[in-house]
Amino acid sequence: MTIPLPGLDLQQLGPEQSLRAFIGWWPDAQTRFYLAEQAVQAQVIYGGRMMHADHFHLTLAFLDGSSVSALQALAENMADWSVPAITLDLTLRDVFEKPQVVWAGPDESQRQALTLLDQWHEDIWARLTALGWTQPPRRFRPHVSLLRHARIAADQSHRHALPTQAFVGDGVGLIVSVPGEQRSQYHLAATVNPGRAVS
Repeated sequence: MTIPLPGLDLQQLGPEQSLRAFIGWWPDAQTRFYLAEQAVQAQVIYGGRMMHADHFHLTLAFLDGSSVSALQALAENMADWSVPAITLDLTLRDVFEKPQVVWAGPDESQRQALTLLDQWHEDIWARLTALGWTQPPRRFRPHVSLLRHARIAADQSHRHALPTQAFVGDGVGLIVSVPGEQRSQYHLAATVNPGRAVS
């Protein structure tokens, strides 16, 4: 398992400090290379800011602002989590208009993969709810963001078929977003043991 991010020791931070965090599924190097190529092509159309190649991920749960103490408890809990075996292809480029995001993901024909992802997402949120988080009402749409701050014309179809690329997962981690001078930097605070993958 290789999530190419700097580590962050939550024990070194004040327990009441608040950090933006999420749980993400990281693709392997080949998948990240493919996503970088797709981001370059999308930027020609939409402008915007490309995601850093090491930041490409599929968000399983967005935690927004969370206290360090809550994240510490979550990090300890994640040691007992498992990763389901999911075969997933990236086949589609589309947009989220309001947040101005261009993304890549699976199309609706991949019913088994989408069903398994939905189940995984709900399982994660059941665990998070038990730890005190509240699941947001938004629909879960599995995707990998390619561009942010894109110029997206409203009320137009932006769906575009992509050359098929398997999403090969290379780790699931608790990621904390640390503000920087120019952009936020992702830091890895905890991982799910890859040896606990289940089918």
